[in-house]
Amino acid sequence: MKSLVPKLQHYSYDLLKILTFVVAVVVVVAVSPRERIFKYEFSLGKPWNHKDLYAPFDFSVLKTQKQLSKERKEVLKNLKPYFQFDAQATREGRAELIKNFAQNWHYISLKADSLTSRQDSVAYLNALLAVFDQVEQGVVRLDPVLEGKDKTFQIKLIRNNEVKDYNLSQLYTIKEADQYALNYLRKLNSPDSAMLFKLINNALVQNVIYDKKKSDMTRNELISKISPTVGLVQKGELIISQGELVTLPKYQQLVSLKREYEQEIGNSKAWKYVYSGRIILISLLFFIELMFLKVFMPSIFKELRKIHLLVGTQVALLMVSFYIFSFHPSWSYLLPYTILPVIGAVFLDRRGALVVYLITLMLLGFYAPNSFEFFYTQFTAGFVAVFSVGQLSKRWHLVRISILVFITYMLVYFSMMLVQEASFSNVSVRFVLMLGGSSLLILLAFPLIFVYEKMFGLVTQLTLLELSNTNNPLLRDLAEKAPGTFQHSMQVANLASEVLYVIGGDPLLARTGSLYHDIGKTKHPLFFVENQPEGYNPHDELSYEESARIIVGHVLTGIEMARKAHLPEQIIDFIRTHHGTRRVEYFYRLERKQNPGMEVNETEFRYHGPIPFSRETAVVMMADSVEAASRSLVSPTEQKINDLVELIVNSMMESEQFNNTPITLKEITVAKKILKKKLLSILHVRIAYPD
Repeated sequence: MKSLVPKLQHYSYDLLKILTFVVAVVVVVAVSPRERIFKYEFSLGKPWNHKDLYAPFDFSVLKTQKQLSKERKEVLKNLKPYFQFDAQATREGRAELIKNFAQNWHYISLKADSLTSRQDSVAYLNALLAVFDQVEQGVVRLDPVLEGKDKTFQIKLIRNNEVKDYNLSQLYTIKEADQYALNYLRKLNSPDSAMLFKLINNALVQNVIYDKKKSDMTRNELISKISPTVGLVQKGELIISQGELVTLPKYQQLVSLKREYEQEIGNSKAWKYVYSGRIILISLLFFIELMFLKVFMPSIFKELRKIHLLVGTQVALLMVSFYIFSFHPSWSYLLPYTILPVIGAVFLDRRGALVVYLITLMLLGFYAPNSFEFFYTQFTAGFVAVFSVGQLSKRWHLVRISILVFITYMLVYFSMMLVQEASFSNVSVRFVLMLGGSSLLILLAFPLIFVYEKMFGLVTQLTLLELSNTNNPLLRDLAEKAPGTFQHSMQVANLASEVLYVIGGDPLLARTGSLYHDIGKTKHPLFFVENQPEGYNPHDELSYEESARIIVGHVLTGIEMARKAHLPEQIIDFIRTHHGTRRVEYFYRLERKQNPGMEVNETEFRYHGPIPFSRETAVVMMADSVEAASRSLVSPTEQKINDLVELIVNSMMESEQFNNTPITLKEITVAKKILKKKLLSILHVRIAYPD
């Protein structure tokens, strides 16, 4: 047991990678559809390529969606919506009318003869109540269910717990009620008609109200009575023969059998077999993915965050897809499946992204409708997306991917139609729009890339291009306070990117890292020779140890500035590694010369490291040192530059600065040649031609 704990600690990082795939398997198994997988592939209008198929059990034949839709329309054509009569609101409206009339007539009667006023009051109130009682027999509140209906349309009105049929002609709209009241009151020829109309208008209420709950209940009852099946296929009956064309009736029988087969779970023992088979299939595919990354993509496999990004995106896509397949299969082609290989190619590697995408499609193919067509369509679109990703250095590149994927979708769709139907007569506009929507949704990769950069601490070409803009605040500050260092950084960026273009690597990453590698010099610019005015050197006032401490400190200061500015760790790596663990040789030698025979504390003159650990950081270290040293050459010649580059790079190798990098001796030799050639051009040295 004691020996097991250290081993677990030693392999904990690898165990976490394996655990990631185990969790992925558990999640995918949990969310995958519960049905058994139908083992036959078939398509409408294509020959049956399997052996003769006999019914393994009795099953009913499902109606087509067109048949069901037609039957629903027939059933619902005569459906009468239910309305409720609001007696309470009617009583309240009548009481309000009497109350308001009494108040308004009180003010009128003060100015009129009391006997005449009393007689008019009774007459007018009776007239208002007669209008109200007539109209309020039914004032219908308009509802979308009545749109386009004529006056002969019938509804069912629930009044006093009784249900009666009414034509709309027997009811008033609020506008018709107002018009009836206005016409009635005009017949009185009273000077107070306007006041009376205002009273009745305010008192009228819409008391016939659509009862959605009751109507929907009735509607659902009628629909539920529609049988979803038509006919029966008995056990042992021949369904289709080998080579026979899959016509619409045959297709419906096959679809019905497939549905029964997938939904019929059977006894518990059969269910255990189905579930075990699903676990094995899914586990095997994820195991293949894990082994592929481990053997062929070690750069991805060695970083847990990259595995989390890739597998997490893969599982998320599978979860959403399985949900759509189970509950909304008609929308299956709307999902942007190609977003997975696009994100994989942007952050990781094209080959790895394609293999992971291929495994994802195999998992989806078990449950996707028309699995072969689905697999072929998404497979070709995914490959086109990955091939067109490139470096994704501009926003319009993502738009280009979206357009190319849509074109691929169209080519596959129309070619499938030619193969299956030999014509374009049955082109589905809805399906084309779905494919267009799927292509358009690929643009969601743009915000996802931004989120992933923050979540997983990765950088893309777009981010590097933004950071390499010299108007960035840190670079702008460096150019103002330390112009000599800024020019040096620009030259290092050009040298490093040129080398990496040739030997292989990420030139843009090296270029961006080079621009920031010396930002720590902004704090004390005059202590660095490239920023010193002629005739002044502040180091003359310091001890060699203090001078070395300031020189070494620019690395730590740069790291602090970079973290404060929220630069990615990949850029900060160039700041911390560009001097590795080398000594500040100039001040170290002066210190030894000043104190002969005394032991010098070498750590005060040595950079804190770490040494470079990537091809890019190693090249930047070389470019930084040779560019800085080349400025000290008096009357530079080809031989002097050659000797300088050889001396500096060889000393780096001797001090084991490249031990942690994947760079080879051959690549270092090529890098030296390129550095010499570029320095000759920068320093305007003429190459000596033979006589």
